[in-house]
Amino acid sequence: MIQVLYVTAECAPFIKAGGLGDVASSLPAALTGCNVHVVLPYYSCLDAEQAELSFFASFSVDFEGGSRRVRMYRGKWQGIFHYFLQAPDYFTCAKPYDGDCGIETRRFAFFACALMAALPSLGYQPDIIHLNDWHTGPIAAMIYYLRQHNAFFQNMKTVFTIHNLRYQGVCDRNYMQYCTRLPDEVFNTGGMAWYNWTANPMRCGIYYADRVTTVSERYAQEIQWPEYGEGLYELLRERSAVVSGIINGLDYREFSPEEDRYLPFRYNAETVKKGKAYYKEKLQRDFGLRVDPNAFLAASISRLTDQKGIDLIAAAAERLISRGAQVIITGDGDDEHTRMVNELAQRFPGRIGAYPVFNEPFSRQLYAGSDVLLMPSRFEPCGLSQLIAMRYGTVPVVRWTGGLRDTVTPCAGESGLGFVFEDYSVDALDGAFSAAERLYNEDRRSWNALVQRDMNADFSWDASAVRYQALYEGLVSGE
Repeated sequence: MIQVLYVTAECAPFIKAGGLGDVASSLPAALTGCNVHVVLPYYSCLDAEQAELSFFASFSVDFEGGSRRVRMYRGKWQGIFHYFLQAPDYFTCAKPYDGDCGIETRRFAFFACALMAALPSLGYQPDIIHLNDWHTGPIAAMIYYLRQHNAFFQNMKTVFTIHNLRYQGVCDRNYMQYCTRLPDEVFNTGGMAWYNWTANPMRCGIYYADRVTTVSERYAQEIQWPEYGEGLYELLRERSAVVSGIINGLDYREFSPEEDRYLPFRYNAETVKKGKAYYKEKLQRDFGLRVDPNAFLAASISRLTDQKGIDLIAAAAERLISRGAQVIITGDGDDEHTRMVNELAQRFPGRIGAYPVFNEPFSRQLYAGSDVLLMPSRFEPCGLSQLIAMRYGTVPVVRWTGGLRDTVTPCAGESGLGFVFEDYSVDALDGAFSAAERLYNEDRRSWNALVQRDMNADFSWDASAVRYQALYEGLVSGE
């Protein structure tokens, strides 16, 4: 059985900041043909009560000119061993990503070094080290060099998954080299080399990994174009032979309206009308919207950033609600887009509601009570929100890009799963939204059939897990 070590900066339910946390939670358990272990930092803000953790090992790490002690804890969740690397000087934080480049560089450079020191203490030798996003990029270079002269690493292969190419962890070159002790060539002409005497950990992962994956097939193509390549499209083109896209799945044990622990009133495909009516009325009352079971209620559930098209929703808002629709927007994000969302609610009281924080229980109830989900993303590596929405009987209205293109087929007659548009414009968004609104208001029978198609669509991890396992097997066999 192939031995896989899945390395991640976050993993639900212990710590979650975004989609990576959900993927790290569900993919390892879906890889039933492999022996998968997960490793992540033991942040001070981590929810350790989700599993019974026990001390497993301690070891020293050479870092910042001295020896740093790390304690490793282990717990089992969903049948998978999870290892947590504890070092309070580096992992004490209110959340894993502070937005402070210097702090994050130090934190994840230490995580990389600690992971390399921890490997001999795990009690087994991984065949595959599966790395995720820029936080783990330096590890790809470390293994690349170590396996040239260290027998323990000689046959170890690396997979590097890009969850969002925009976030690259660019930092001071001298400090990154001081922390990681990687050779000069890594920073001069190799994978970490970047502009203006900086280092790029995302580029490092792409450059040195044996295989590079993204979280949808379409995104794997798009990031090789200048428009979406975030300055790395030329490298990705050079390495196109080892770049592939594997769509994220959804863990239906976690996201299911008939089992959801956050829903006091649960429902399934047969009782979806009652379930959605219950939550719609609750949402309308909570946000001071007109209480009307037939009102067309739209939701936006995402990070409040320019990637997610919040500015497009704001620009189109007056047109979206002009025909009687209601809108609720939730999620946390930067100050600019948070202010934008709050101003919409103030400008259109009784028609638009805003709750600009991330709250998992509330988001589940919003999925349950809404008729459509708005996802007008500028780009979207995969997206989980549209998959969750469909499972809860909420029809996606999306910009047809990246993973949204791979998962939301256009509604046409008795086929399709949602409403799509391509131009990033108010007219295009309103066109797709009005088509959905028209079907809801004028042909409820067809709308209900669409809801049933969405709820019964299969976006589980099964097919994607098979593709990951095939990728691992190919690497181990030398294909």
